[in-house]
Amino acid sequence: MARKSASFDVLIILQIVVAVFLVTLGLAEIIHWDSDLARIGRGIGRAFGRANDPVSLIVAIAEVVAGVIVFAGVFFGVRIRLLYGATLVIAILWAIRILIGFFARDVFEPDFVIWANRLAADLIILLALWLINRKYA
Repeated sequence: MARKSASFDVLIILQIVVAVFLVTLGLAEIIHWDSDLARIGRGIGRAFGRANDPVSLIVAIAEVVAGVIVFAGVFFGVRIRLLYGATLVIAILWAIRILIGFFARDVFEPDFVIWANRLAADLIILLALWLINRKYA
């Protein structure tokens, strides 16, 4: 008896979930970029000689764009190269985020268990992006 492969359906569901995650994460970062708390944080950073760095805003915009492309790839005829490129760019940005956030700045902070849990969550997102990217390779 032949087994029916459910991996295609699971990858479609994973693609939809990752797309919604990227769009909502990017929108949340864009919305909170100009909040009072964010302005206070940037003001404190400038007081200590840190430049007003718009990189997080640029990454947030890239997350929204990639999320829309990945979502559209499920339901509309989006070029495979565009989907491949969008997932590759976001995966690279996510890997850089992991390296900087977990290994360059806050190693084992606030404690090892919480650090490891947050690292595992980010690695799950990176793995999901990689699986979606491999689907279009």
